Amino acid sequence: MLNFDMILKLSISLILIVLSLIASYTMFEIFGKVERRGNMDLLKKIHRINGRLFFIVFLVGAIGCIYLLNQSKAELTPRATMHVFSAIAIFLLLSLKIIFIKFYRQFYSYARLLGIIVVLLTFNLVAFSTGYSLVVGDRVNFASTEEVKSQIIAKTKEGNVESGKKLFAQLCSSCHYTDKKDFKRAAPGLKGILKEKALPVSKKPATVENVINQIRNPYRYMPSFSDLKDEQIADIIAYLKTL
Repeated sequence: MLNFDMILKLSISLILIVLSLIASYTMFEIFGKVERRGNMDLLKKIHRINGRLFFIVFLVGAIGCIYLLNQSKAELTPRATMHVFSAIAIFLLLSLKIIFIKFYRQFYSYARLLGIIVVLLTFNLVAFSTGYSLVVGDRVNFASTEEVKSQIIAKTKEGNVESGKKLFAQLCSSCHYTDKKDFKRAAPGLKGILKEKALPVSKKPATVENVINQIRNPYRYMPSFSDLKDEQIADIIAYLKTL
């Protein structure tokens, strides 16, 4: 079942797709044909109004995503990073197109190419966000209510140190030392990790909650272990407390 956030995300994506298609059609009709039609003024008016609507809807969607990201406190995944990159590129290219049309008419011919790139990036943006979510059943990229709940459970549950030690040996020991704090392996040593003021890479406060979030939604290059059960997470945390 789609939740409210997913329905809103899907709605904004569909509106952007429709507006992109209208922009493409009017632009190709105006500039892509040799013969001139009598309705060129109408097409140009539709193109201008459509562009303004696209800009408004895009800004609303971008602001909403920034708000959700800020609320979730989650680190960006590679897919989310691509999403952000596409959104920034669309905003900059669209702004540049408007500047060329309004103020620097000598670059007017480049505005057409910028318009095509904006449309392609919009399709890419929708594919990497809403399209991916629909295919894999991912509701939102950010922490959901259930994820927050599971984090609280793992945080408060008293884990089994021995089980945590075995899990750490299986999943973490190839990258992390337990008796050092240096970076001689691929990742920092974790000795006294929960006794420090900040985590070594993300620099977030060294709390149980932030360590859990690092395991489920890693910062930078660490692989995600989101498939671990709450009990397993609690066991690993219990072991980390002994280091």
